[in-house]
Amino acid sequence: PVYVACYTFIFPWIVHYRACLKPLQHAYDVGMRCGDINYAVTAATNCFTISLFCGGGLATVEKMLRKSIRKMVEHKQEIYWKYSLPFWQAVANLIGESDDVQPLIGQSLNHEQLLKDALNNKRMRAAVLNLHLQSWLAYIYGNYELAATMTEKKQAIALLPSPHFLSTNYLFVDGLVSFEMARKTGEKKWLAIAQKSLEGMQKLALYPPVNSQHKVFLLQAESSFSAADFQKAAQNYENAIKTAGENGFIQDQALAYERAGIFHSQQGNTSAASRYYGQAHNAYLKWGAKRKADHLCKSNVL
Repeated sequence: PVYVACYTFIFPWIVHYRACLKPLQHAYDVGMRCGDINYAVTAATNCFTISLFCGGGLATVEKMLRKSIRKMVEHKQEIYWKYSLPFWQAVANLIGESDDVQPLIGQSLNHEQLLKDALNNKRMRAAVLNLHLQSWLAYIYGNYELAATMTEKKQAIALLPSPHFLSTNYLFVDGLVSFEMARKTGEKKWLAIAQKSLEGMQKLALYPPVNSQHKVFLLQAESSFSAADFQKAAQNYENAIKTAGENGFIQDQALAYERAGIFHSQQGNTSAASRYYGQAHNAYLKWGAKRKADHLCKSNVL
């Protein structure tokens, strides 16, 4: 239990998230060997969560999830496999594989059913995680209205403090969705959520910057875009791209490239937009998100 606690709640505030993966994998292996299944699956859930959010290759993350969920089903750890399924579905969606869970768990369950089950059983962390993943995917695929709906539902749920790697991602996606909706609708509520998310990210990025500074830069770029400070926005998109790349967050670097492409496209700079879209496409492929890369090709002229 010490390993799981330390590498879930303490070390992510000190070191790169990726440094927590091997200790958590060790905790899983020890738990399985000793028959402490609850301890093992707790380590597994944190391991694949960190791996996904720190830019782990999606094919590797998918295999990790598939193995973990099958073990959870085998050992009748229903709470854990229901918590894990939205992760697997999100990864399968990005890769371009079927996200039908029937072959994996022996029954069909979708996001809505899993969300309803979590809410009915007062598993609020699972509900928030489900809504977050849906919002994240919707934003990545440009379905901003759906992303906003999921964000509003998530905002309505009171949540206890979460591990650093979840808190940063919650704030990051909430901020991105809200800045986009603030520009589209002009509604003050979205700007308030966006600014609150940015302020929260700036605080969390201090511990340590390697995990979150690129997220701050991207939110600052979106903030400047919304405020029509286009020079500052362009610089912060570049800062986000550079910092995400240096620290190994390929998924966020891909998104930053794409957002820079959208920004320059809306400024009428088609040459720069095309260049950024092309770099986003390459980064998504490097991450393993083939379906998203294909979606980018179909949605934009590269």
